[in-house]
Amino acid sequence: MFRKDYIMRMIEDFIKAMAKIVLMREMKSYTDARVELDGLSKLVTGFGLDHLRSLGTTGIRYVFSQNKESEAEKIFCSAKIIKEEGLILKSQGKTEDSLKSLEISKELFKMASEMDIPEKTEALKEFEELSK
Repeated sequence: MFRKDYIMRMIEDFIKAMAKIVLMREMKSYTDARVELDGLSKLVTGFGLDHLRSLGTTGIRYVFSQNKESEAEKIFCSAKIIKEEGLILKSQGKTEDSLKSLEISKELFKMASEMDIPEKTEALKEFEELSK
């Protein structure tokens, strides 16, 4: 029971942090949004945003074993984090960097959609959206 409560609290905290980051992006507070995103990335994955992105899809797959649900969740969260980074970069007019981040997130969402996690359907929707 304790583990389930902890996981639910972590999910709620992740959602709140992502909402705050999206709001910052919409308010054009790009530096603040990236700082928050970097902190969230470190909290959830143990890697800073730049390091996480530099791992790429293959590295993230290697680091986060797909055998455990909590590790599979990290792949999904990594996809959300890297997607938001891509949207921030796009808003800043950094098209090339944005496309790289969005491509990595698309591949991670595809990977997550093939796993047995509660967010499987959401991952598939994100993958399809990024494939357009």
